[in-house]
Amino acid sequence: MITVELVVNLKIPDVTALTAANAIRRRLGYADRLLELHRADYYRLELDVPDRAAAEALLRELAEDTNLFVNPNKHVFEVRFPEDRDGGEAAPGEQVVNVLVTSPDDSSGAGIASTLRGHLGYAAVSSVATGVLWTLRLVADSPEDARAMAEEIAITRSQSQGILMNPHFQEIEVWMGQ
Repeated sequence: MITVELVVNLKIPDVTALTAANAIRRRLGYADRLLELHRADYYRLELDVPDRAAAEALLRELAEDTNLFVNPNKHVFEVRFPEDRDGGEAAPGEQVVNVLVTSPDDSSGAGIASTLRGHLGYAAVSSVATGVLWTLRLVADSPEDARAMAEEIAITRSQSQGILMNPHFQEIEVWMGQ
């Protein structure tokens, strides 16, 4: 079983991310710390294929030949592998942090997997999980400081703390890098 990720971004400016960035800067007090905020649809697939090349080829086929993940008129996509996550490149004094927000009770991933296996005949798809991937570029002295700041920004605890996820029904996964 190979795990592979599909990250789907809009080709046009994302007004949801722009609005969230504005609120983070103005209402939460990160005007000097948040440099950029991007949002993407995120899919994590478990594929029963022999190797990474086969996993990447299958996921590209799914993204390009089905309408379940990508609308080519408005989206671009990237295929990634979780084990390749790293710190990435950032300017001195800056850090890039990814915050994946998922809803454990969301059954949309199971529905996509069922459609792929059943109706479309992609038996190699074992499971699909969905979420929203927020990428923050922050002014921070260390990866640890950036990670803590990203968690403060993400987890809603009050009207003046957190905005990207509700801890009562959502979960986050945080990692450093592009």
